[in-house]
Amino acid sequence: MDQNLFLLTAHRQFNRLLSDLALSSEISPFLNEVIKTVEQFLPGCKVSILTLNREHNTLHSGAKNNLPDFYNDAIEGVKIGENVGSCGAAAFLNKPVIIENINSHINWQPYLALTQQANLHACWSIPFTDSYKDVMGTFAIYHHEEKAPTEAEIEIVKVAALITSVAMEKVKLEEQLIFSATHDELTRIHNRAYLNEAGENFLSLCARNEMSCSVLFIDLNKFKRVNDELGHKAGDELLVQVASVIKEQTRASDITARFGGDEFIILMENNAANEGEKVAKRIHHAILEAVSSSITSLGFGVSIGIALMSSHEQLSLKKLIHVADEAMYFAKENNLGVYVSV
Repeated sequence: MDQNLFLLTAHRQFNRLLSDLALSSEISPFLNEVIKTVEQFLPGCKVSILTLNREHNTLHSGAKNNLPDFYNDAIEGVKIGENVGSCGAAAFLNKPVIIENINSHINWQPYLALTQQANLHACWSIPFTDSYKDVMGTFAIYHHEEKAPTEAEIEIVKVAALITSVAMEKVKLEEQLIFSATHDELTRIHNRAYLNEAGENFLSLCARNEMSCSVLFIDLNKFKRVNDELGHKAGDELLVQVASVIKEQTRASDITARFGGDEFIILMENNAANEGEKVAKRIHHAILEAVSSSITSLGFGVSIGIALMSSHEQLSLKKLIHVADEAMYFAKENNLGVYVSV
């Protein structure tokens, strides 16, 4: 096939895939089609898509491929570096690494036993990046023989890497939108909107299964004074610290949320009659232990009110929060720290 016609056909196929991506909510089928398309246009090759964990600088499988399982298992979590194979180097350097002969290249010497077993002798790797040019992963082509790419083959790999980056960034943006809709931007715990929806569902579940539960209303005493005397940055850091303590002291099944300002809500199932109170006292102690003396010296404290719903009743979330709020004010006015509404 004429090279220009070859590239035109490939571009048309990739454009169809991009059209499908716009309507798709799942990335796996899309990436499977990208791999299938590249392997169709480059017969005999094996495609690998790896994603970069930026926190640990390691590469991980981004899509199911046709390489041997033992090979995929061996390279899973490999740390990137200037001389780490083709993909590790491409991700580290943020530029294509085209290795025509794996057997003689310095980057592959530590992995020759593995590549020989998998019968892999060439690897062309191109990093794919987000809109800020930060590496998100690598798109690689393996061959069973030593092979240098033609201009047309490199063009196909570059286009495939580009549309992979579009797909990955789409997923990333969608995840960020979902997170932002359900989480507080500062503290990264759930927000009031999530609490309202998930809380009502949680209470309905408790009522159906005859489970008792508690609502803890947490308020920070003298928080305004912290802002006024130490600055809003210190106030924000305090809120983040308190949220972190709350997360550490609660279970994954509990619903924790920033209710607004310096107020937090915890909605939890009770495994024992006084469990809500025990958790509240633990949180109260942990917060005061965590904050610095410069903050506690301003009179900073924590007041927690608790509302209970027995296993034989169903109350609205609004009602329970109101009761817990009143209990919190009673705790604050009487310097009790924790108070359970009766």
